[in-house]
Amino acid sequence: MKSLKKEQGFTLIEILAALLILSITALAFTAYFSNALTFAKANQNKTIMSNLARNALVYMQKQDFDRLEAYFNSDSATVVRNASGTREQRVGITPETFASCTTSSGGTCAFRDMFENGNLQPVMAVLRPEVNGIGYRVVIEYQKDLSRTAAAGGALLLPISATVTAAAEGAAGPGADAVTVEGYVNAQSIR
Repeated sequence: MKSLKKEQGFTLIEILAALLILSITALAFTAYFSNALTFAKANQNKTIMSNLARNALVYMQKQDFDRLEAYFNSDSATVVRNASGTREQRVGITPETFASCTTSSGGTCAFRDMFENGNLQPVMAVLRPEVNGIGYRVVIEYQKDLSRTAAAGGALLLPISATVTAAAEGAAGPGADAVTVEGYVNAQSIR
């Protein structure tokens, strides 16, 4: 009978110690999942930005090669990067390049016909896209230093890059500084 009366169980101290160990372990897992979520969000932002850059390159590859080349080599081309050291200034197309064009008058606006029918709405949609409520800014840059000689096929290719950034600082979240994708615009004769 004595063995039936003797009941054993956990004391309050043992239960509190077990809860303390369990909560420390849960806290470590929470920090891990929080970091994993931040990393996943950063990768999502970079994926969106690289897709927007590829989209801009594909759009530019469908434009008139000769007019693009004339624009990039003209004095009216928008400077997207100033000269520094041994590098010369870079020209390209920004969302602001054709923003003030209402007619094909002069300067930069004279080149609006390089886009289909001189319609600037599609190019503005490519250069100022919005995804998931976040605005982005795309800059097309002519990479003249990558141009090859005519004998090496350089007369048939225009090296360009598309750089995507968030329109507002930090709007795209962590890890979304800038994404650059490079490509070429082919001449109509080899398309």
